Amino acid sequence: MSKKKRTKRPEFRKLFEFILIVLTTILLVVIATYSIQISKGIAKEVGSPAYTLRIEILNAGAENGLENELADYLQGIDSHDMDLDIVKTSKFTLQPSKESFIIIRTKDKDRFMKLAELLKIEKIQHSELKQNKNHLDATIVIGNDFVIDALLDKSEELE
Repeated sequence: MSKKKRTKRPEFRKLFEFILIVLTTILLVVIATYSIQISKGIAKEVGSPAYTLRIEILNAGAENGLENELADYLQGIDSHDMDLDIVKTSKFTLQPSKESFIIIRTKDKDRFMKLAELLKIEKIQHSELKQNKNHLDATIVIGNDFVIDALLDKSEELE
C-alpha cells in the first residue's frame, strides 16, 4: 500500500509543476503584452477646445429671464475651437441699455470675435478688471435690441 501512495505523489508533483509552468507562462505573456501597449502609448485621442471663455451675462434689457435663456443657449453650443463656461448671470443694476455689447476682460480680443458674430453683437468694449476673482474673460450685456428668439430659431435650423 505504501508503494501506491509513493507513485501517486510524483505524478501529482509533476502535474503541479506543469500547471505552475503554464500559469507562469501565461502571466509573463500578459505582463509583456501590457508593457508593450504602454510603451506604444495606446490611448484614445480626445479633442478639446482650443480655449475656454469664462463669461458673465448681465441683463440690461426689459425682458426678465433673458440672461438665463442666453446662458442655456450658449452652453448648448458645440464648438471645436472654444468652450463657453457661464460663470454668472444677473440683472444689470446700473441702468437699462438700448443696445447689447460685450466687455472683454482680457488682452486677447481675437477670441471674442466669433462669439460676437455668433450673438450678432457689433459693439465690443475692452475693460480689464483689477480684481478678477471669477477669472472672467468677458461680460455680455444684453440690451433692449437683443432678440433671443432669432438665435433659438437659428439653432433649430442647424439641427
